[in-house]
Amino acid sequence: MGMPPAAPSKGGANPGVAFLLGFLPGLGAIYNGEYNKALLHIVIFAGIILGLSSDLGDGMMAIFVLAVILFPIYMAIDALRVAKSRSTGAPVQDPFEGWSKNRPIGPMILIGIGILVLLHNFGFFDYFRVRQFFWPLVLIAAGVLMLRNRITGKS
Repeated sequence: MGMPPAAPSKGGANPGVAFLLGFLPGLGAIYNGEYNKALLHIVIFAGIILGLSSDLGDGMMAIFVLAVILFPIYMAIDALRVAKSRSTGAPVQDPFEGWSKNRPIGPMILIGIGILVLLHNFGFFDYFRVRQFFWPLVLIAAGVLMLRNRITGKS
């Protein structure tokens, strides 16, 4: 009577290695074989660095500092999640897919950032003190939208 045979491994990436490599822009996605996502992560991180090196005001600087801290954490968690899914053979689920399935989130973000930069170029932030009430209004609007969707059952 010997030991039962070990269950065959599903293969795939090691989740721990994927997590550690995920802190470097694009490397965790490359490790998982997601080359388009890796390119997108590199472009986004380069945009964040470009924003940090620009003179967009104190409010925007705080947002870019927060982004440069949080985006690598997101990339590491995403690489870990994908590696775990692949190692178990489960389909890779995007946590934002259910929320953004019928919404053009990417274009909305790009349009919003473009409008903010354009308004700053025309001096709108300096004259009307938009910096002091714009972001709280954005957060309140996002919260109201999420609450409305939750109440109406749209998830």
